Amino acid sequence: MDRTAQMFSREEDNGPATSFSTKTASPSATGSLKAHVPGEILVQFTSAADANLRGAALASIGGQAAEVLRGHLPSQASEGLLVRVKVVGGLTVEQALDAISKLPGVRFAEPNFIYTTDATTTNDPIYSDAKLWGMYGDQTNPSNKFGSQAGEAWSADKTGSSKVVVGVVDSGIDYTHPDLYLNVWLNQREIPQSFRASLTDVDNDGVISFRDLNSSQNASFVSDLNQNGRIDAGDLLSDSRWENGVDDDGNGYIDDFVGWDFVNNDNDPMDDNDHGTHVFGTIAAQGNNSLGVAGVTWSTQVMGLKFLSATGSGSLSNAILALDYYTGATGSSAQNYAATNNSWGGGGFSQSLLDAIVRGAKADVLFIAAAGNGGFDGAGDDNDTTANYPSNYDTTAGAGYDAVIAVASITRTGALSSFSNYGDQTVDLGAPGSSIFSTIPGGGYASFSGTSMATPHVAGAIALLSATNLGLTAAQLKAQLLATVTPTDSLAGKTVTGGRLDAATLVGVTNTVVVNEVQGKTGSDTVSGTIANDKIWGMPNSGTDLGKGAVDTLVGGAGADIFVLGDERGMFYDDAKARSAGTSDYAIISDFSRAEGDKIQIRGSLQSYHLISRDGSTSIYNDTNGDGKFDSRDELIALVKNTTSLSSDDFLFVG
Repeated sequence: MDRTAQMFSREEDNGPATSFSTKTASPSATGSLKAHVPGEILVQFTSAADANLRGAALASIGGQAAEVLRGHLPSQASEGLLVRVKVVGGLTVEQALDAISKLPGVRFAEPNFIYTTDATTTNDPIYSDAKLWGMYGDQTNPSNKFGSQAGEAWSADKTGSSKVVVGVVDSGIDYTHPDLYLNVWLNQREIPQSFRASLTDVDNDGVISFRDLNSSQNASFVSDLNQNGRIDAGDLLSDSRWENGVDDDGNGYIDDFVGWDFVNNDNDPMDDNDHGTHVFGTIAAQGNNSLGVAGVTWSTQVMGLKFLSATGSGSLSNAILALDYYTGATGSSAQNYAATNNSWGGGGFSQSLLDAIVRGAKADVLFIAAAGNGGFDGAGDDNDTTANYPSNYDTTAGAGYDAVIAVASITRTGALSSFSNYGDQTVDLGAPGSSIFSTIPGGGYASFSGTSMATPHVAGAIALLSATNLGLTAAQLKAQLLATVTPTDSLAGKTVTGGRLDAATLVGVTNTVVVNEVQGKTGSDTVSGTIANDKIWGMPNSGTDLGKGAVDTLVGGAGADIFVLGDERGMFYDDAKARSAGTSDYAIISDFSRAEGDKIQIRGSLQSYHLISRDGSTSIYNDTNGDGKFDSRDELIALVKNTTSLSSDDFLFVG
């Protein structure tokens, strides 16, 4: 695509600039001149800058427009042009930035920073061979309590959904890998219209995927052109029936079936570095297929967004294009675009990159980022004092919530990895990142270490949660992620949560070994547990009775007990009267004991409830109108006796 031709012939309207926001103290407008593309800058013009003003600004620094990154499409009509500029007039990049930033019509200018990777070098055999520790949990076999607990989520049939899409902004993906090819995203709107309606959705998931294309029912529309015994993206990219030279979805990219290569500006995001494919495998390698490894989620679709080259480096301008590509895809109602995985870093503060992340946040996209590997030559860096980008960005000012999730790395013994950055204000949680075994191009597997490897564990977990409840917003996904971490000594004072990823608890799977399931009867009654670990309902644990009109007393007794106030059927003790506080139906939890490991199970996230302590007890109210304020209409669902300090650690969540 040639984005320069119309640069000086179109007039655009531009709204106000995105508010500056990072997770640290503000740096200078341009930041320090860290590694950047020699002789290149990015210039964001305002809407008031007409063609003459833009041309004069570039001429003043001897600049030539190389590429228009933003503002040139009809859907971006309210924005000024964001332009990649080559400085050819003899000025240094620093001199050009200083000069052009002061001119009328220029909103800001900055270096075209260079980013690099943050990594070093079921019946799935490698899982069973004890190499895939990052997927293990307390009760898996093999087990490791410092793993992501993904294995325990799988045991509860939480394995993901093809309706969820994660974007891997990286060095590309090996879309032919036998452990990955079925989970490569297929652009529904780019399938040629000539036969789109004739394809069969074999698994009835609402989308045409490579699972469907590998069925005999669709054999007449595909061919195994690369002769590897399966239908993968490589076949489509060589098939003239699919590669029709038409921009079917009108997004400015022709035949973009599985993503885009922003390094070479074509539709083939094949990985020539290893890094992106390794990340893909941790997020969504196929599970239970008797081959290789398994990802955190077994069926999430992964979009290949290649902006890092074979050397593992990439430019700011291409990172922006990659993020905007993913955000643009969210307009499709067929799938849920939950998050991008960003296992890379470098450069200083970039307003244009923050603007791109904010655009994603406004579209309900989480930006999951590596905290950085400041310590491969010693101890990791404190991101609170030395900002690491992009993990230190904060979208609150621009989007109303912070969509950035910064991830540190831990080892198989639960220690903070020696290389990992940290920050109790800027790094959200830890996840497995040392000696992580995953896929690499060519059908192979390898072990890498880095916060790059921790980040996809979190991206996969977010995809699992999104699959469990497709209605959760990005803010709700993040809140539940952070509310369900497992406290970890090595992360106390080093991360915002002081804890590590727990994918099982995140999707509502309890790690408590339940000996007895004790259920009550319809109507008000007292339900008592035993001296063992009990899971206690105030009504039958199946059927349509959810406790409406009942006041039940739940007695746990000894052991680690789970008091159930909601499950997959919905929230319990709801009288469904919008103008009533519902104080005539609720549960009384008589002997909650944190010391014994008791938990309270609720539907949804803790953000949907109010915990009101008075007279030595805590009442749990559902925020009926969702306004975040406790008022007389909120629904009482439980009274926890003799407890005044409930926190997120005391709860289990179901979708």
